[in-house]
Amino acid sequence: MLILSGAQVQALIDMGEAIDAIESALVEFSAGEAIMPIRATTQVPAHHGLMLSMPAFLGRTNALGSKTVTVYKDNQQKGLPRILATVVVNDPETGEVLALMDGTYLTAIRTAAASGVATRHLALPGPKVVAILGAGIQGHSHLWAMCEVREVTRVRVYDHTRTKAEKFKTANESRFRIPIDVAFSAEAAIRGADLIVLATTSPTPIVQWAWLKPGAHINAVGSHAPGARELDSDTVAHARVVVDSREANFAECGDVLIPLQEGRITRDMVVDEIGEVAAGTKPGRSNPTQVTIYKSVGIAVEDVAAANLIYRKALAQGIGHSVELS
Repeated sequence: MLILSGAQVQALIDMGEAIDAIESALVEFSAGEAIMPIRATTQVPAHHGLMLSMPAFLGRTNALGSKTVTVYKDNQQKGLPRILATVVVNDPETGEVLALMDGTYLTAIRTAAASGVATRHLALPGPKVVAILGAGIQGHSHLWAMCEVREVTRVRVYDHTRTKAEKFKTANESRFRIPIDVAFSAEAAIRGADLIVLATTSPTPIVQWAWLKPGAHINAVGSHAPGARELDSDTVAHARVVVDSREANFAECGDVLIPLQEGRITRDMVVDEIGEVAAGTKPGRSNPTQVTIYKSVGIAVEDVAAANLIYRKALAQGIGHSVELS
């Protein structure tokens, strides 16, 4: 079994490769060529946390694995990431464990890579002003993904903790050589933006329909609980919404469930998956002024695709520590 640390995973992963691998996985998933149960959630109320178990098998890619991810909202006070994850890669023919790798950075990259797939197929072409709401690890990884699929000319970042937004600006201006403005409000970041990334922990909407530029594209990845949402009902009702998994979104996504409960949308307005759009079996945007939304809750086929990519690269480059389990 190969063990890969977080630093080794980070050294091996490339956003462009991850976007291509995850696009293939999402196409497989939507075509019925993957097996992926809805993730199991174990609440840990005594410690304000939860654990998610996420297995999947990709038939065409022939990749098998699972991710265990924990979300503890008090971790930042203890100097730990809010989200921690571990991924197991199995031999699909025997079930043997091939690799155990840190999944925290992998989670950030695979989520952003899936948004890269959506942006590739839903956003208008041409130079883009990007608004990023949430200056955490998902904000950083999403800027990388946006730069991979579109020409980014300017970035506006907003975070309720201004020092995080300032650090985001310092780290990414030099990395991507793009001017980054720290916005004083979500509205200031969003107005006039072509691409919008919602990567916050806000339980209530941080976007209003009136703020959106015609033709804008939104990647909404922050909320993944039935009672929480980043998008207001007007935005969901007026936009073209594409999801990563219709089953998962109807089970756990407040951005979809709350407008449904309010009667603002019907189920058939949010059933198209990005894997179907990427495969050409469902349409993308219908016109240049349409606002498009990719609503992601994060699904296991993305983790397995990313982990399989990292494992193959680690073998090829001789990276990792081998151990015997038995």
